[in-house]
Amino acid sequence: MKTPILLKVLQSSATKANPNYKNPASRKGDGGFTLLEVLVIALIIGIFSSIAAPSWLGFINKQRVRTVNDRVFQSLRLAQSEAKRTKSSVTVTFNPTDPPTVTFIPPLATGGSTQTLNAGGEIKPGTITLLTNATGSVVDADLPLNSIIFDYQGNVKKLPSTNPAIPGRFVVSVSTVNGAAKQCAIVETIIGGMRTAEGNDPVTGCP
Repeated sequence: MKTPILLKVLQSSATKANPNYKNPASRKGDGGFTLLEVLVIALIIGIFSSIAAPSWLGFINKQRVRTVNDRVFQSLRLAQSEAKRTKSSVTVTFNPTDPPTVTFIPPLATGGSTQTLNAGGEIKPGTITLLTNATGSVVDADLPLNSIIFDYQGNVKKLPSTNPAIPGRFVVSVSTVNGAAKQCAIVETIIGGMRTAEGNDPVTGCP
């Protein structure tokens, strides 16, 4: 019969060893990277990192400054609104500590008297500085150090000015420790007009 002969042929082909099966050199994909290839890859990664790192650091610094400056601006707005709501004067004092804080007198109904301007801990200590133009050289009995007072109508009781060429205004400047990025919140009219600015221009920007 032909069937046993066919079965023997199939069994013989199935048990026949593959001459390349046990030869690692003939199998593709088993080889690793050479030392030269690893060094080239490491060099490329290093070059790209050195290019991208300064840009990324600058972006992070700008974001930190913008975050704190937004908190400063919101604090001024909040104090002005609270003065109008309660029909009484509200004093806002910015403390250039690390991290910077803002104090409201009298304390706000929500948030208390002192709030930290570090975005809930997102801004690390030693990265941001805060200054105002209401420094010791321009303060008096009506204007405490680093402070501004909103009256019962939300108007400004008094605006400091250290430069006669610039109309009186209250400025809170926020910058990185090295001064690479700088923004500020400005109250520049007696009726409490506010805006933000960027850069070191003493007239249109931050002093």
